[in-house]
Amino acid sequence: MMIVGTAYYPEHWPRERWETDAGLMEELGIQAVRMGEFGWSVMEPAPGNYDFSLYEEAMEVLGKHGIRTVLCTPTATPPRWVCERLPDLYRVDRDGHVLGFGSRRHYCYNHPQYREYSRRIILKMAEHFRGNPQVYGWQIDNELGCEDEVRCYCGNCRAAFVRWLKRKYRDLENLNQSWGTVFWSQTYTDWDQIVLPARTVTDAYSQHTHNPGLLLDYARFSSDSLISYAQMECDTLRACTDLPVVHNIVSEYCDNYELAKMLDYAGYDAYPRSEWDCNSMAKIGFYYELTGGYKRKPFWILEQQSGPCGWNILGNTPAPGQLRLWSLCGAAHGAENLFYFRWRSCLFGAEQYWYGILDHDGIPRRRYQEIQETIRELHEQERILRMETDYEALVVYDYENKFIHEFQRHQEAFDYREQAAAWYEGLVRNGIAAAVSDGSAPFQEYPVVVVPYLSLAPEGFSRKCEEYAKKGGTLVLTMLCGERTGENRITDQTLPGVFREMASAEVQEFDTLYDQNIPVLKRDRKRTEEAAEHSRAEQRAAGEVGRARMRCEILKPHMAESLCTYGAGYFEGKTAVSWNHYGEGNVIYVGCDMEDYTEILKMILRIAGISPRNLPRDVEYVPKRDDQGLYGIFLNHGGADAEVEVNESYGIQAETQKNIVIPGYGMCIEKIGSASTFLYPNSIPKAP
Repeated sequence: MMIVGTAYYPEHWPRERWETDAGLMEELGIQAVRMGEFGWSVMEPAPGNYDFSLYEEAMEVLGKHGIRTVLCTPTATPPRWVCERLPDLYRVDRDGHVLGFGSRRHYCYNHPQYREYSRRIILKMAEHFRGNPQVYGWQIDNELGCEDEVRCYCGNCRAAFVRWLKRKYRDLENLNQSWGTVFWSQTYTDWDQIVLPARTVTDAYSQHTHNPGLLLDYARFSSDSLISYAQMECDTLRACTDLPVVHNIVSEYCDNYELAKMLDYAGYDAYPRSEWDCNSMAKIGFYYELTGGYKRKPFWILEQQSGPCGWNILGNTPAPGQLRLWSLCGAAHGAENLFYFRWRSCLFGAEQYWYGILDHDGIPRRRYQEIQETIRELHEQERILRMETDYEALVVYDYENKFIHEFQRHQEAFDYREQAAAWYEGLVRNGIAAAVSDGSAPFQEYPVVVVPYLSLAPEGFSRKCEEYAKKGGTLVLTMLCGERTGENRITDQTLPGVFREMASAEVQEFDTLYDQNIPVLKRDRKRTEEAAEHSRAEQRAAGEVGRARMRCEILKPHMAESLCTYGAGYFEGKTAVSWNHYGEGNVIYVGCDMEDYTEILKMILRIAGISPRNLPRDVEYVPKRDDQGLYGIFLNHGGADAEVEVNESYGIQAETQKNIVIPGYGMCIEKIGSASTFLYPNSIPKAP
């Protein structure tokens, strides 16, 4: 059964309020709370003086109302006395500034004494609550890497980095060769000479100008440091409990696939509207799918938005129905448990503006009532919401490539995560359920696999792609694929490097765009000529499938066909997108970015034998399947009613098609076909 809970901070409220809160939670339908992640100063007010009574008493009050607890280790906020004892605990940024006490996450993962302080408080906490029936599970720390504190430039990190490099390269000759340190006379002759990639004299105008091999290795090392710290927390807990251990994964500076391996469930904090975010329909789904993709299993939403939120600037207040929609959306995308953040808006501290289910006065209002209805609906529809999603595509998301593109973006506006999410959005706009995971995912389960901007291909990855396409899959490669080798060196192969043979096309040259919009056209001479006129007027030309805004690679197909061409620029009429029949499948190479991938994906889906589906712009389709057949979950992310025609593109007989209306911010579940009669059109076909 799905557990729906909330974040509760008993240390923020007088004890006489706890019973009132517990009663209101029970009435709401809350089954569990998260607590303790910022409570170290309560649990250990002085060195070695452990006191867990406040949390134990709160758990007892909540337990009488049937509410269990996920306990969190409190290491995200080391108290002042720890910082005084460890004056070199604080992280140091690239400019050499010490980021001191006053907020949270103010510690370095490589500080050996801090690791021991952390281990001790976790062990004491786990031993104290061992066997307590009110404990439902454990969360390690809170949002590791959330404040972008993964990469630290302190002395402890430098010493740890040198040890990491020695393990990897064994001797300096290997390191110098791998990094190419002969460039700019950067050759190292002693391990003590190794520097961290802190700010240099050229960073004022180019930001990241250290050796690219050093930059990537330091990103890898920093990710490993966070993971090692998290492993210590997990190991300490598991010595005392066999309850589930989770973590709310939010950082983009860590290889989260590796982080998730130690957890029973990956967790995510979902804030579609905040001071920093205003996520589109597809972006909301992308993050859910990415979280599920870390372990390729259901996940927990450990913080779900329950009101307007921000620290100093507030995001939008969720409109009536949006909290419900986002919760149902999370469940449809694989959330097994869901915790709202937070129970009551805090009267003090840095998150005064982060509104909870209750406002500051503690009185239930509209949001409380909406969440009450949502919890009821989550349980009513749980059987269908928890069915396996019937995926038709996979988007590969890789953290080493995220690091590479962070340092060398090719064009100022390029952002790896945003561009990967844009490919996901193009699939969603076509009514296609897409998973998001790394290159180890089982490609054979997906008719279409999109591999965006994979400059550095993991070892063996190109062979996996070849086998997938040969056996009937449709593989989509993009610009920048195959550009680099393992230590962030540019390949000496003609691009797209290791993907060149399967693509049967090569990159002859490229143009980086600034203040230009180059139309990309279906290959048709007449339409190409028309586009040259239309592009100057910024109008969509006949046959246009999108517009490149950042980079155009000029392709020379060999055995491949020219699927699309450029409609302007000195490369007008040259190939932008190629299509190679490869074995029983297809390899498509898209040589440019596009502001919207919906139209090019329509072409690709048809090549793969999949029918795109016409959906209103604000409607998302999530197909669910069990042995009884297929169910379609339709989620309306807009405030107005939306009508959907359920037709043959969903695999049903023409005589059974119908129109359905989804209310604004509503959900509709339709039984589309039984296992015996449903016509599934999306198995991997032979190449047309």
